[in-house]
Amino acid sequence: MENLLREEADALQDQLVGWRRALHQIPETGTTLPQTVKFVTSVLDELEVKYQVLEDSSNVGDPDITVAAIEEDKLVGEYMNNAVMGIWAMDKVTPVAQGGGVIVDGVATNLTFSVLKPELSRVYSAKELASGLGGCVLNVVKIKTPAELRFNVANVNFYTPGIMAGQNVKVFRFAEDTGWTEFHVSQVRQDHVVVDMTAGGILAFIEVPA
Repeated sequence: MENLLREEADALQDQLVGWRRALHQIPETGTTLPQTVKFVTSVLDELEVKYQVLEDSSNVGDPDITVAAIEEDKLVGEYMNNAVMGIWAMDKVTPVAQGGGVIVDGVATNLTFSVLKPELSRVYSAKELASGLGGCVLNVVKIKTPAELRFNVANVNFYTPGIMAGQNVKVFRFAEDTGWTEFHVSQVRQDHVVVDMTAGGILAFIEVPA
C-alpha cells in the first residue's frame, strides 16, 4: 500500500510539473490570456471538472504577482502572505506563515524564512509519520532560508491560525539521509508555533496526543 501511494504521488507530481512547464511556454502577459484559458479549460475538461470562465478579468490584480505565485505553485493570497494554506492530498490544513523576526543564534534579526509548498511524496510520508505517532498532520511546508545565512539554531515564529495555547504540536524535518527528525518546539501559543530550527527543508507540523 505504501509503495502504491508513493507511485501515485510521484505520478501526480510529474503531471503537475508538466502542466506548469506547459503554461510557462505560453507567451502571454497582462490580464487577457486567451491561450492560457484554452490550455487550462482543456485540462479541466479532461479531468471532468466543472468550471466557469469569467470574461471580465480586470480584477485579477498585479500580473507580476500572479506569475510569481504560479512559479511557487501558490494562490496569490498564499504568495502575498508567505504562507501555505492548502496542499494536495489534504482536505484540511492549519495555515503556516512566517512574517520575519527570525532569531539567529540568539541574535534578533529582520530575516524572513520563505514558506513554500512541499513535494507531494513528502505529504504522504508525513501522514505515515503522524499515523505512527497516533497523531494527525496539520500542515507540511518547505522552508527556504536565505542563501548566505549560516547558523546553528534559528528560533522561528510561525503564524499558525487556529492553533490553541498549549496544544501538543510537534515539528519534524525530513532529510534524504536520515528521514524524519524532530525539531524542538520552544512555544505553542494562540495562533503561533515557535520552532528551533537547525536547517531549512521540509517541515511537518503534527498534532499528537498529550
